[in-house]
Amino acid sequence: MKKIILFADTGIDDSIALTYALKNPEVDLIGVVSGYGNIDREKAYRNVEYLLELAGRTDIPVIAGATRPLSGEEPAFFPEIHGIEGLGPINPPIPEERYANRTNFSKLFNLIKNNRNEVTIVNVGRCTSLAIAHYLSPEVMEDVKETYVMGGAFMEPGNATEVAEANFYGDPIAANFVCQNVINLTIIPLDVTRDALLTPGVVNLIDTRSDSSLEEIIKPILDFYYEYYQQEEPGIPGTPQHDLAALMAALDIDGLYEYKKREVKVEYQGKIADGKSIADFRPGSSNCFGPNCTRIALKINQDVFVSNVLEILTNHR
Repeated sequence: MKKIILFADTGIDDSIALTYALKNPEVDLIGVVSGYGNIDREKAYRNVEYLLELAGRTDIPVIAGATRPLSGEEPAFFPEIHGIEGLGPINPPIPEERYANRTNFSKLFNLIKNNRNEVTIVNVGRCTSLAIAHYLSPEVMEDVKETYVMGGAFMEPGNATEVAEANFYGDPIAANFVCQNVINLTIIPLDVTRDALLTPGVVNLIDTRSDSSLEEIIKPILDFYYEYYQQEEPGIPGTPQHDLAALMAALDIDGLYEYKKREVKVEYQGKIADGKSIADFRPGSSNCFGPNCTRIALKINQDVFVSNVLEILTNHR
């Protein structure tokens, strides 16, 4: 069983990743860091608390993450993708104002110190909170076993700009810091998450097996997500589960991904290519070695992805 701390900006695909983590017997979710991204930090925090309450897991600590990128700029949010509250048509009955003015990174550091060299961090939102944690206490963060980040687009177009993926574009300074400084790092980019699809048929099958309040929101939020994607990419057969794909990478599921190792940089000083992830995949390039070497997922087995998701989300844990 893996001890995982999930860093999320809890919109729709984050919520599916969180639900999967709560239902997977191989995951020991020991904490969630919620920051801005798809929605503001207060709503993201509120959504995590709401989902944990539905799951009967209010024992899992929630840490308040960053409110804006390291540049200090006001973040942009995406209600057209995730809904005003971040959960599509769902309106959690908890006021977001309850979670204002919170800062408790010490809780994160205590979780890591109490589980030294056993914690896997999975970051599926902006990289800001993760970078801040490394800035604030590099000594404690050295005790993290491994880190997985959903972000970047290497040989695929971006989804925030022509070249940049949304998480890296939302805070390219933090993304570059993480890619350049975090050891034992794996990146799950759009190159694979675009193909981590759940079709309406699969979602309906999951819904027929739902037996809890948490599982019952899967279909309405993914139906909302599907409607957006049908407008954005007409004919797409399902919804890409970007964040779930990153969480699953941390579980070393046999045959799910193929990887290459490269040094990674993220552009943050330009105007045209801010947020672009850069690695050398030219002919003749090869896997790198050393502390700045990052593992990058470049191919996904969709059959393995879907069968595993069905297995976990239709079990009755």
